[in-house]
Amino acid sequence: MDNQTDPAAERRSPGMVEVRVSASGEARETIAGAVRLVREAADRFSTGIMITDVGEGCYVVRAHPAVPHGLVREQPRLEQAPSLK
Repeated sequence: MDNQTDPAAERRSPGMVEVRVSASGEARETIAGAVRLVREAADRFSTGIMITDVGEGCYVVRAHPAVPHGLVREQPRLEQAPSLK
């Protein structure tokens, strides 16, 4: 087997994209672009897309089997429970 890259593999969309924004006004447009990137992978595996808020200005957009094919769900950041002392 040679070291050449499969051209079809280069055209495949990623199954997950991490998005970082510095201004809240950029988030919606940037996330929409990430959804477009991940959509092909979601269609290929018949899943939906999950957008997860993982921190201040940081989101993960991924093809996710818990989301029905053709749908996009947003999962808000879970606040950490206060530590018990």
